[in-house]
Amino acid sequence: MKMPLSFYCALASSAIAAGFCGTFGTAGEFTLDTARSAAAKGDPRAEFFLARRYADGDGVSKDYVRAAEYLRQAAEQGYAPAQTGLGSCYAHGEGVGRDYAKAVEWYRKAASQGDALAEYCMGFACMNGKGTAKDIHAAIHWWQKSAEQGQVLAQNALGQFYYLGDHPGDTNHINFGESAKWLRKAADQGYAPAMARLGFMYEYGLGVKQDWPEALKWNQQAAEQGDADGEANLGLMYEDGQAGLPHDKVQAFKWFRLSADQANPEGRHDVIEFQLNHALTPMEQTEAECMAAEFRAQLSSNRLAKVPLPQIESVR
Repeated sequence: MKMPLSFYCALASSAIAAGFCGTFGTAGEFTLDTARSAAAKGDPRAEFFLARRYADGDGVSKDYVRAAEYLRQAAEQGYAPAQTGLGSCYAHGEGVGRDYAKAVEWYRKAASQGDALAEYCMGFACMNGKGTAKDIHAAIHWWQKSAEQGQVLAQNALGQFYYLGDHPGDTNHINFGESAKWLRKAADQGYAPAMARLGFMYEYGLGVKQDWPEALKWNQQAAEQGDADGEANLGLMYEDGQAGLPHDKVQAFKWFRLSADQANPEGRHDVIEFQLNHALTPMEQTEAECMAAEFRAQLSSNRLAKVPLPQIESVR
C-alpha cells in the first residue's frame, strides 16, 4: 500500500478544514445569546464559540467572514485556539484571502502556547514549505510535541512519515518500528488512516511481528469507517482467505469496489483484475455491487446521524 506525497496535503486539509474546532470549555458553557453578550464585552472564549457557530452554520447562517472576524478578535487577545483557527482561515482562504505566511504566523503564536493542533499545523507547514522554509527537522519537532499531547493527526503524521520517508526513494528517514509506535497511538484513538497502515504492517511484519489477527482487526476497523486503504486491504484478505477468513471473492469484490469508488489506485487495480479475469459470475458481481451500495448508504447515514461540531481529535 503505497501513499503519494500528496497524502501530507490531504492530511493537513483535514485538520485545517476543521480549524475552528478545538477546546473552548464544556458544550453548554454558552448559548448564542450569552455568547454574543460575552463577546460584546471582549470574552475571547465567547468570540471563539461564535466563530465556530458561524463556520459550521450552527444556529446561524454559515458565514466564514464573520467567523474569521470573531477569530481575529479572540486571537489578538492571545487566545490560542482562536489563533490556530485564524491560521487555518489563512491557510485555506476561508473568510480571508489565502496567505500561507500569515497562517504560519498565527500557528506559531498558538504553538508557542502549547496548542497541540497549532503544533501539528506548524509541522505540516515545515514539512511542505508552506509559508515557511521546508525543514524536516523542524517538522518532526513540532509533530513530536503535538503527538506527545495526544493529538491524533500528529501521531498519524509521524507514523506515516517514518513509513514513507520524505520522498520516493528516501531511506534515511524510514523507521518501521517508530512508524508502528505512532500509528498504534493514532489507531487506538480510532483514526482510520492509521488503522489501515497498521493493518498492512501487521500483514507483512513491518516494524511489528507478523500477526494475522491484528492485521484483520485494524484493516476491518478502518474499512468499516470507510477508509479506502482499509477497504482494499480487507478485500485482499478475503480474496486470499487470510486470518481465518473464508476465500470469499464476493466479499473481496465488495471491498475492492468501495475502495475504487474513492479513487484508490489499489482498489481500482483489484476491480479491473477481477473483471478482466472473470473472477465472478455476473450474478456474483451484481451481489457484490449491491452489498457495496448498501454499505455505502449505511455509512453515509451513520455519519449524518453523528453529533455536529466534533472536536478536532475526532476529525479526519
